[in-house]
Amino acid sequence: MTRFAICALFALAGCAADQVVAPPAADVSLLRTPTANLGSQADVVAQDLAGDWTVRQAALGTWPNGQTAVSFAANGQDLILVTQGVVCASADLCEAETVQVPYVQTLAGRFRAQDAVPAAQPSEIWVYWMDFDDRTMAIGNPNGGFVAILDRAATGGADRITAARDILDWYGYDLSKLRRVEP
Repeated sequence: MTRFAICALFALAGCAADQVVAPPAADVSLLRTPTANLGSQADVVAQDLAGDWTVRQAALGTWPNGQTAVSFAANGQDLILVTQGVVCASADLCEAETVQVPYVQTLAGRFRAQDAVPAAQPSEIWVYWMDFDDRTMAIGNPNGGFVAILDRAATGGADRITAARDILDWYGYDLSKLRRVEP
């Protein structure tokens, strides 16, 4: 085998390895084209997400499951999703409880659940885009299991909502699946 043939063989092997795409989850085709570009915003850290957010748009049937508000807390560089849930000690004894789901930062703008997540909670949260004043963000996860646009306010910021939608479109999300969430 010539040196050229060996180099060509290694080059092809390298290309094949770069193009391997893990099979998408069953829901991906409904929300996102799995071959589209995808990335998180490099300057976003947990502290930027801390606080209360209004769900402005989301895909029906996925997290945040019709919730109109979402809260996050920062724990150093890691993130905590704070939700309200119902815990039942028995069939007739249930009470509301705050549930905190910890996520570790894997890269800037990317957070992965530290442990198993409760039903319907995302195992990963990626911030695809956040405006420079931390008022609006587009989030989802790499397998396309959920997508949402969150804002600090329930109204206004139409230009930021449009920018968030543009980013989601670039990342291969089917924008027709996003629905406005009414408080």
